[in-house]
Amino acid sequence: MAEELVLSGTATATLVGAWELRAGSHDTTEYLDGAADVSYPGGGPGTFNASNTDGANGYDPAPKMALLEVTTASGTAAVTLAGGISSVLMVMSSQNDGTAAANKVAFSGKVVTVTGATAQKHNVLVMYN
Repeated sequence: MAEELVLSGTATATLVGAWELRAGSHDTTEYLDGAADVSYPGGGPGTFNASNTDGANGYDPAPKMALLEVTTASGTAAVTLAGGISSVLMVMSSQNDGTAAANKVAFSGKVVTVTGATAQKHNVLVMYN
């Protein structure tokens, strides 16, 4: 199972929610072996039987998504993500309150940086491994 996401850094950050995006195994081809004894599709005796020897045991990694509420007190603030995370894949942000300004969100490694005017609140969506 995924570890709990831990936040630290120069921003005031609150974890609103974190989800594992598991609709199936994104990096395996286990589903292709469903009809090993006959050609797919069509089936026949023994097709699509449950098996514990087909390599589908264990945990297949899945991407994760987290929603953060980040407050910038000095114009630029950073949030460091930890807790089983290997890399940030994508970041999106929307300003929640404060004076409208040109805002920027960026990431490098496990650090998400939000740049905006003083004392702004941002909703930040992070996708990560």
